[in-house]
Amino acid sequence: MNKLLELFKTCLDIPYECVGVDVNYAFKECDKGKTLQIYFQCSNSRADWFANFFFPKKAYGLFKVHRGFYECYYQCRNIILDKVYSKDYEEVIIVGYSHGSALVQLALQDIVWHFPNLKVEAYAFESPRCLKVPKRYRYYWDNLTRIEDNWDLVCHVPPKIFGFDDLGKLIKINGNTNLIKKHIPKCIKSHYPQVVINGLEKIEH
Repeated sequence: MNKLLELFKTCLDIPYECVGVDVNYAFKECDKGKTLQIYFQCSNSRADWFANFFFPKKAYGLFKVHRGFYECYYQCRNIILDKVYSKDYEEVIIVGYSHGSALVQLALQDIVWHFPNLKVEAYAFESPRCLKVPKRYRYYWDNLTRIEDNWDLVCHVPPKIFGFDDLGKLIKINGNTNLIKKHIPKCIKSHYPQVVINGLEKIEH
């Protein structure tokens, strides 16, 4: 199993803790406790969907951020940072899907800022846009990998015309939407977990 597929399946299956208004996160230690994996769950409630569409930008330090995702991340922020502070980890890997992948992008910058000497990687599967960042500060997201299906509508919202950026590097996948038998548009089918898994099975990473 390739690394991306393994991370995505773990993101789907790991038991999540809930804080605040249905913000879901999980921790997993690997490599004899040397590596901490942090997971953020996809949308699974009305509160999540409300946050997804509450996208007027809010000032966030030197950046601007999608207001709904900002409010979600800040409900779990202290828990995330306290966990990273709790032990001398050699590496932190942050993973999220859909709604959760937006929280990945906020957590990555936060952890890199607080732990500048820590190795941090982040993987955002089928992520919406969530930040507006001046080019001179985009190094915070150098270790972000976005994994996206070209047809997935979620990856194209909010529109760039609203002032949001695509950050990090991009890996494109092309899952088989025929796996979903429903009569719905391809741009919706492409976001389904089965289609993402199929797309990840076709790549080597």
